Formats: sequence, structure tokens, C-alpha cells
Amino acid sequence: MHDRLAVTPPAQATDLVARAVGAVALVTLAMIHVVDLPGTLGPLPLVGAGYLGIIATAAVVGGMMIARSHRLVWAAAGLLAAGAMGGYVLTRTISGFLGDHGDVGNWRCPLGLAALSVETVLILLAAWQVRVRTRRSAPLPLPEPLPGPARQRAPGYSHAG
Repeated sequence: MHDRLAVTPPAQATDLVARAVGAVALVTLAMIHVVDLPGTLGPLPLVGAGYLGIIATAAVVGGMMIARSHRLVWAAAGLLAAGAMGGYVLTRTISGFLGDHGDVGNWRCPLGLAALSVETVLILLAAWQVRVRTRRSAPLPLPEPLPGPARQRAPGYSHAG
């Protein structure tokens, strides 16, 4: 049994761990927004709609990540996390942008800090995975041209001889 486990290439094992951590982080991000959702639906419909978008997108991207590891899936996860982080910063810095939400300056919200932590993990993990996958899928460089006389074409065969 141990021989079968040793056959797994390191890259495949790393991919499996990265996908597991990414999927769990996406589920966690969705759950944080589900917990905070009821307070945003009534007085702040735009914020509530953003929460629903984060929840739905996290579920879809998490499912895609479990099914297949691809750089576009990782990019979507990173962009989702960056967008959610940007929304948090906007609601804490700009008054009146999304209505009178009362969150301006409230940087110590426990759910917000938890979301920021998960989003940071997702952004770093996604950046790493996109970089790794972009390197793997990059075309091989063309060989250098041959120097000097070797570059000249060999004489052709002639039937006139």
C-alpha cells in the first residue's frame, strides 16, 4: 500500500493540496457572507446583492476548482477575493457610496477581519497557482540559430552532373 502512495508525483500532490485549501477557503468566504447577509438585505440592497454575488461565485468557482485545476479557475478565485476585499475597503472608507451603512471606520468587525484573512489566503494561493500554471503552459523557446557557416544551407543535389 505504501508503494502505491509513493508513486504520486510531487506536483500532483501539491496540486491536490492547493485545490483543497482553495476550495475550503472559498466555502469559508461564502459562509462568512451568508452569516452576515441578513443585516445587509433590508436597508442596504446593493451591499446585499454584492454578498449574494460573492456567495454564488464562491460556490461556482469552488465546484470548478474541485472538478479541475486550471489557471482560469485560480484567476477567478483570486479576482473574487480581491473584489470582496475591495468592497470591504470601500464600505469602510467612503460614506454615502452605498447608502448610509454606518460601517465607515469600522475596521474591527470580526466577520470582516475573518473575511479579509480568507481573502488574503485566496489571493496569495491564486497568484502562486496562476504563476505555476502559466509557466507550465508557456511554449518552449525556439532554439538559437546556428553560428556562422553552419547556418548556411547545405548545397543542393543537382541532376546535371
